[in-house]
Amino acid sequence: MSVIDVNINAILHYANPMWFVAQAALKSALSYSHVAFWAGSGVVFCLIEMLLPKSLAKRYRLVAMILGITALIVAVLVWRAQRMAGFNWQIVYWMGLSTACVIWVRPMLLKGKGSSTVVPDAMEAKTLTEILPGQIGRVVYEGTSWQATCEGSAGPIPPYQKVYVLRREGNTLIVVPENLFHP
Repeated sequence: MSVIDVNINAILHYANPMWFVAQAALKSALSYSHVAFWAGSGVVFCLIEMLLPKSLAKRYRLVAMILGITALIVAVLVWRAQRMAGFNWQIVYWMGLSTACVIWVRPMLLKGKGSSTVVPDAMEAKTLTEILPGQIGRVVYEGTSWQATCEGSAGPIPPYQKVYVLRREGNTLIVVPENLFHP
């Protein structure tokens, strides 16, 4: 068989219309399987976020949700792309997008408006030292000793008295005596 015969066989092979149909079907089937993989992964990650126990959700809050949303974004990109990148590159895109969102977007979503300084309503604490108006004293709040100051001019708060925590300003709790609410 000469070189000319091999080239003619190759030309006839590629000129066959069924070869083109088979290649087109194979390529579209692969692209849809990648879209299905990313969409399925996105849905699974979002479900994991919703099913996490509350104790884990506090530490890893929104990480699984961000992984799911970025997987859905990659699914849309793969579906809409004219020329599909290899699956390895799709993973790199997803990892980069997920990492960027966890680093930059997650803290903005978790912070909220003033959530770092708001203490839940009517939380109780107990004074350790006397708290004079405008002065700083110590209280036990949730088993930890905190600096505290009295809100307003309610007078001095003696040691070992129950107080209510109104809010937190930095490392100092703003408290009022119990007798302000229950004379």
